[in-house]
Amino acid sequence: MKIATTILGAALLLTHPVLGQGDVSALETALHGKPLGLRTYSADPVTTYTWLNGKLVPGAIQMHGIEAFFSDTVRQKGSKITIDGQSSILVRNEGKLAPMGRVPMRLEVDLQGADAATVIPQLQAALFFPNMQAALNGLPEFVSDMLPFPADGKVPTTCRCSHIFQDGKWVKLEENDPKLKGPTFIKMASNPGLTQMAIDAKVSGTITLIYFVNDIGRVDEVWLAKPLAPGVDASAAKSGRENLLRPATYDGKPVGTVLVQTISAN
Repeated sequence: MKIATTILGAALLLTHPVLGQGDVSALETALHGKPLGLRTYSADPVTTYTWLNGKLVPGAIQMHGIEAFFSDTVRQKGSKITIDGQSSILVRNEGKLAPMGRVPMRLEVDLQGADAATVIPQLQAALFFPNMQAALNGLPEFVSDMLPFPADGKVPTTCRCSHIFQDGKWVKLEENDPKLKGPTFIKMASNPGLTQMAIDAKVSGTITLIYFVNDIGRVDEVWLAKPLAPGVDASAAKSGRENLLRPATYDGKPVGTVLVQTISAN
């Protein structure tokens, strides 16, 4: 069951205009000032892509999130296109969808020698969902019942359920299914610099992350549910990937599952 949300007003119901020319100025005009949902759900400060065989291929993503991206400038230098802008993690606040701060973000596309005039008109649709509702609808199943996260940081209760990844697919279970044993920490990654980073950024509070823990106990994906500050969030996500865990089990067999962790940066 998807979370029912009120989108940030009609302005977020964006549709892709058709670009009339294959240059970056047309793309900049089409993107400027509009809230956009990245198809990769990247929350990294810099996200890289490569154009290969007529398709846009994303690079490794360290931190995911449900965000509104606002493009400021689009530039081309040689075979690379750079889109600079700002992004806001979206959270639920009193039943409405709200942006939580704005942080700088850059998208870098390596054309790999492809014809820019052919690629540029395709970039908007390749990079972004047609509107924010489509971005919400496209969330992976294991986070779709939790994101956007509540602004107060409390784990949502809209779905009293659990998700496991078993036999190549996601399965939804009742919250207290007795056959499910959650993942447990063998060693929790420490990040002694996190608090100092928060002090330097003049912020205090908590960061909430959602992990996809696979069936061997490895953190395969990190989702930023409730942010605090850009560098602090990224540092917390990096540490999250270094956690050592025993995987969840269902009926005694290892399965992938979801784990929510709140980290203090006071």
